[in-house]
Amino acid sequence: MGELHVVLGAGQVGPRVAQALVERGHRVRVVRRTSTPLALAGVEGVSADVGDADAVARATDGATSVYHCANPLYFEWPKLLLPMTRGIVEGTRRSGASLIALDNLYMYGDTAHMHPGTEVAPRSRKGSLRAEAAAMMLDPAARGGRRVAIGRAADFFGPGATLSAIFGERFFRRVLEGKAGESFGDPDMPHSYSYVPDVAAGLVALGTSSSAEGVYMLPVQPAETTRAVMQRFYRVLGKDLGVARVPTWALRAMGLFNPTVRELVEMIYQWEQPFAVDDARVRAEFGLAPTPWDDAVAATVAWGRSTFSSPGSGRR
Repeated sequence: MGELHVVLGAGQVGPRVAQALVERGHRVRVVRRTSTPLALAGVEGVSADVGDADAVARATDGATSVYHCANPLYFEWPKLLLPMTRGIVEGTRRSGASLIALDNLYMYGDTAHMHPGTEVAPRSRKGSLRAEAAAMMLDPAARGGRRVAIGRAADFFGPGATLSAIFGERFFRRVLEGKAGESFGDPDMPHSYSYVPDVAAGLVALGTSSSAEGVYMLPVQPAETTRAVMQRFYRVLGKDLGVARVPTWALRAMGLFNPTVRELVEMIYQWEQPFAVDDARVRAEFGLAPTPWDDAVAATVAWGRSTFSSPGSGRR
């Protein structure tokens, strides 16, 4: 068997990373809090609290690379994000494994065009938390001479991305009923969206490299307006629907009863201005390119139809 690679987290990205590593011939272990058996062929499942450095050190002992794809629930970030990061950083430092972390773009604030050298200047509480977590991972003392690489992605879409901000479960349930998809902020502002399989491929490239270090933007299609991306979905779905803009005041009202929506409100600025990602570094170093829009949207629609149009979903 090949090298041992350990994936922390089994949400929207972790299982894809694990499967890609298995296909490359590596031994793969997935660590998550629950003890429910994993439905991933060739992957070992381990139950552990990734906020516990001792548990992380044990789970990653002997690993070449560790892929940090774990994330607390959105509304639990203030309580759990930094303790979880400390546990992962210290635990992997003890095991000596390279650390490859999945991250988002919250730490860049009002910047319209983001690349690895963009100044970190958060304008939200969650952005500040992500910035502090990244600084913790990249700190030379915490690295202990090993490789640490952070791969940053824009808002997700793709098969399995049920929690996507725009193109997830709620989008498909609405459009399959003939209702317009919803958008935050201004749907005519350019916005980058990351296809989940491309995110996983980028993380695997970083983890199986012997030289990747620092910050990378993971492969992403050129930014388009949310309206234009939504029209791509409609064309494949064979529907002629518009865009329903969700007012911020409505999100605030919903947030009184839904903690996840409540936490989303401070991030709406990302859809009120251009929000574009430059992935030139990962393209140049690894020859990676995003999946063409047509292929990515077709695969996402096929997943959406099969997942949310089944008899069990109550949708047609």
